[in-house]
Amino acid sequence: MVLATIFCSLAVLPTILSALIAGATIISVLTGSGATSNQALQVSAVLATFIAGLVSFVMMRRSVTARRTWVWAGLTIVLVVAASAPILWVTAQSIAEEWCEYQPGGRGGAEIRSFDEVPAVCR
Repeated sequence: MVLATIFCSLAVLPTILSALIAGATIISVLTGSGATSNQALQVSAVLATFIAGLVSFVMMRRSVTARRTWVWAGLTIVLVVAASAPILWVTAQSIAEEWCEYQPGGRGGAEIRSFDEVPAVCR
């Protein structure tokens, strides 16, 4: 149960958010209301990965043998994690940037006495 909750919160929910953002960007291009075709091309890979993850999930549920179920489950996990990667990457970068603001050498932090005081993430 814990593993399913962790997987759902770290992969499935960000994947749904990524797919919604990708869909909104593609709709924006089609209606001509702001996004460029280059942006739509970039997010279409995320949307395609999300759809492939859904298809592999359905195939996993319909498989007859245990071996095929495991193969489809592995593929589903890989595709869902790949589709959630952009949201997780942006979130991690935002958290690191905010945290570095108050470290030595940051805008709100103490002054640097030595380079070793600055955390490796903030260098």
